[in-house]
Formats: sequence, structure tokens, C-alpha cells
Amino acid sequence: MIFVAGENLIDSIAYKNSKNIFKTFVGGSTLNTALALGRLNSNVHFFSRISNDFFGKMIVDHLKKNNVNVNLSQRTNDQTTIAFVSNKKKPEFIFYSKDTAFKNMKSFNLSNSIQNKIKLSHFSSISLALKPSANTLLKLIKYLKKNTKSVISIDPNVRPGVIENKKWYLKRFKDFLFYGDIIKMSDEDYKYISKRSYKNQIASWIKKYNITLFILTLGDKGAILFTKKYYIKIKAKKVYTKDTVGAGDSFIAGVIFYLEKFKKLNLKSMDKLKKENWINCIEFASVVASKNCSREGCDPPFIKEVNKFIKFQK
Repeated sequence: MIFVAGENLIDSIAYKNSKNIFKTFVGGSTLNTALALGRLNSNVHFFSRISNDFFGKMIVDHLKKNNVNVNLSQRTNDQTTIAFVSNKKKPEFIFYSKDTAFKNMKSFNLSNSIQNKIKLSHFSSISLALKPSANTLLKLIKYLKKNTKSVISIDPNVRPGVIENKKWYLKRFKDFLFYGDIIKMSDEDYKYISKRSYKNQIASWIKKYNITLFILTLGDKGAILFTKKYYIKIKAKKVYTKDTVGAGDSFIAGVIFYLEKFKKLNLKSMDKLKKENWINCIEFASVVASKNCSREGCDPPFIKEVNKFIKFQK
């Protein structure tokens, strides 16, 4: 099973570039990744703290309808986080998250039977930056690293507007590097974290922290995959873009699904993957992300829409 943990919220996205009219979507970086995996028919379980308000019920219904198991999630009467998203081609985000449901996540409890089934655990974005959820999820990452065979996947998906202390966050980012087996970042994330040339810096991180896979997405310029052996750059798929909400979340879901489908969700197998396989992997992930961008809000493709793009080099 795939275990995805983090935020759930409601995205209110500017409608047809209006400054006054917003359309609501179920969202949150980790939720988006869980949603994309569910639509790809992965066995995905979503762990969060979800409100009992009508937005929370909308969130649960949306996940269930899209093949995402929510049995591990906590429920609360705290209200749902709301995000306003404007300027679609380069989204700007405002979060209303004080004392909201996922942010107040203070505990976790995973049975032995669940722990033994987890192949990969994915974490992302504002749930890793807002306390107390940020501290709870770091404890969970450490716990999974120590007590399970789960591959740890982390996408910082930086939102500067919610980071209260950049010095604290940069220190926390080093924890992500230390515990993460897969790290995925956008070029915007990278600029927030480091001023160094990304090629040398990422190679240095991989060596220092023993990272198995590092992916840097470059928007409409494509993506770069780094392993201990390979440096691979691919071009982005050409598509008419309605907006980019959930693009990176869908991309990492494509990577995870690919590794899961070909039974490579363990560090030994990932280390042995051929260059051709990695190219096929990120090409597929790029297709998943591009399909999402062709639609409004986070609306990743179903498996039937992308089946023909799945390739594996034996």
C-alpha cells in the first residue's frame, strides 16, 4: 500500500481570472497526490485530520469516490483550511489555517498490520511547515524510517506565505534530506532553499544524505532526475494549460505509481533501475501532470487516460 500523509483543504481558485469570483475545489498538496494515485488505481491510504464541517464531508466524499482509503484519517470539529489561489499561470496562495483541522494534527497511531503493508510513505507542503502538524509529521517520518521498510518520499512544495521563520524552515529542510529516500522539488522551491547552482548542489545532497532519487521539476521546461548514477533531463509535454494547480502533486504520483506497478518500490530495486526505466518513469509522470494542467483545479487523469503511456524497459 501507499501511505500519503498531510494536509487537506479547500482551494478557492479565481474563476476565469476574475478578481472577485472564486470557484471551490477539494485540494491540498498531499491530498492531490493521494487523489492522483487513487485515479491510477493504486492502493492508497490517506492520513490527515479532517473536519466534520460540510467542507470536510465534501473532502471525504471526493476521496472515497476516487479510490482513496480514508480509514486512517482522524475527524474533528475544527474547521477546514481554506486556500485562495489567484494568477493562474503563476499561482499566488493565501491560506486561512489558524486552528484548522489538519494543522492541529498532534498524534498518529498505526497498527502493526498497517505498518507491515506500507511500501512508500509520501509527505508534502504546508503540513510540513505549519505547527503542530509539522512536528507531528516529522515524528511520523522518523517512526516509519526506523520501524518499517517504507520508502520515504518528500515534496517540500514550499509556500513562503505560511513559513513564519525561514531559518527554522531551512533547518527543517535538512531533516527532509536526511530522512527522505525520494525528494521532489520545483525550481521555485529550490530558489527558496538555495542560491547555488542546482546541479552541483543536488549532487552534493545525494552524496551527503544518501538520497536514492531526487527530482527537480522546471514547469514548462520539463524536469530533471538525479540518482547516484544518472542525470536525466526531459522536456515538458506540450499542452494547453488551464492552470497548474496540482501539477507537481500529480507528477510525483506518476513517479510513485510507475515504481509501484513494476514492483520497484524498495531501495534495492530503485538503485538497480536502468537509465531507460528512469526515462520512462519521468516521461509517464510528465504525461500525468500535463493531463492535470489541461483541466481546471487539481483534476488528475484516470488510469484509462494514460495507460498507453506506461512503458518498461527490461
